[in-house]
Amino acid sequence: MNALLDVQDLTVAYGADTVVDRVSFAIGPGECVALVGASGSGKTTIARVLTGMHDTSARVAGRAMFDGTDLVTADGSHWRALRGAGIGYVAQDPFAACDPLRQVQDHVAEAWRARGLRVDQTTILDRLSAVGIAEPGRQSRLAPHCWSGGMLQRASIAAASAHRPPLIVADEPTSALDTDRADGVLSTLRDSGSAILLISHDLGLVRRHADRIAVLDNGRIVETCAANRLDGAGHPATRALLRSQDVAVPNRRSPGHTLLSARDVTRSYGPDRPALHPVSVEIGKGAAVGVIGPSGAGKSTLLRLLAGIETPDSGAIDRHPDLSRPGAIMPIFQNASASLDARWPVWRSVTEPAAARRRLPRKVRRELAREMLARVGLDGIDPDARPQELSTGQCQRVAIARALSAEPLLLVADEPTSALDTLSRRRIADLLLEALEQGIGVIVATHDTWLSAVLGCTEVRVRAQGVGLTEPMRRP
Repeated sequence: MNALLDVQDLTVAYGADTVVDRVSFAIGPGECVALVGASGSGKTTIARVLTGMHDTSARVAGRAMFDGTDLVTADGSHWRALRGAGIGYVAQDPFAACDPLRQVQDHVAEAWRARGLRVDQTTILDRLSAVGIAEPGRQSRLAPHCWSGGMLQRASIAAASAHRPPLIVADEPTSALDTDRADGVLSTLRDSGSAILLISHDLGLVRRHADRIAVLDNGRIVETCAANRLDGAGHPATRALLRSQDVAVPNRRSPGHTLLSARDVTRSYGPDRPALHPVSVEIGKGAAVGVIGPSGAGKSTLLRLLAGIETPDSGAIDRHPDLSRPGAIMPIFQNASASLDARWPVWRSVTEPAAARRRLPRKVRRELAREMLARVGLDGIDPDARPQELSTGQCQRVAIARALSAEPLLLVADEPTSALDTLSRRRIADLLLEALEQGIGVIVATHDTWLSAVLGCTEVRVRAQGVGLTEPMRRP
């Protein structure tokens, strides 16, 4: 079979740092090849080079042949012809990929307008329906911030596949989706006939949908195998990825006194925009609760209500008096990178909650930041680094360090392992387990059944049709 995309000795360097080192692989027509590996191993850098969106300061060498064009040396005119029609792209962060001032339907329509084509409303709605968006006529008229991350990711997929390009580069296309919808979206992409370069940290999803898997470690492909042969792979980096998925639930003491109790809370953002139907939840000291449900069912909304960021339209939330002090309830947001001030050095972000409680000299704050960063396994990073200099996994751990610096009694975490590789996901789970052992309550909204199982969560299931119920968490 002739290769649709043939990458040979691709090397990418920034200054003295080589982030992709002589990578070679090929993808045939209609084939799905997955790149997996730890955060910082070079996966997203490869995706950006293959879509012409890498930083201009990067030094790129090697070849990447696609339809007679070397993508490494392609100029602007080549990319204008290729993007959308030849190569589709699904970005890792759908919110950053969208203009917050335009409606979602405008972003989908841009797939046609960018090529000088007209598109009718019916086509846009059909595309959104195909990726599982309910009531697309109403939903498509909303701004991106009114959509959940999972819903917006599906809209991005609809736009990327609009012209059925021969190749789709998908960077974590399902990280914000529940398992059923993730499988459905990948099946839809595969049924389109496009070849797919899939970057994903979800090894289960990769094994179900990819033909071949290439494992990256420190910028190099160290092992390539058929997806159904991954368990038999022998490289240490591959074995480490597989081991990180093990579930070993520790024995913990019984939960302490009730920290928070919510009864039949609801929230809407207008007459025709219900965000959360009646849900009840209770959490005790040292207990873990997992909020489960499909994208757009109201998980993030529920967490904002519980954290006190928003107020419910109806129902009641009772919080223990101990939660009234500043920092007693600390949120960990789904998009950790965006939750950190891009202008601030890491040390300032980490110590902001502690400084809000009492005045701390700069020297003391920097020492506290080093202590908290070491606690989350980031003692090797520069406290003066900005968020954009860190990987997604590192930003997530910085966000947890910030939350812990407030000495909280309750952590409210929204998809804390979304878009993380399996090793970083393991580290985040261990940090949350440590918090539980210290008697901190943890409420986590997640599609990650592995995380819920590791934490031993009691499950609160939120359904789009308006039913919330509590039941023991099922093991994956």
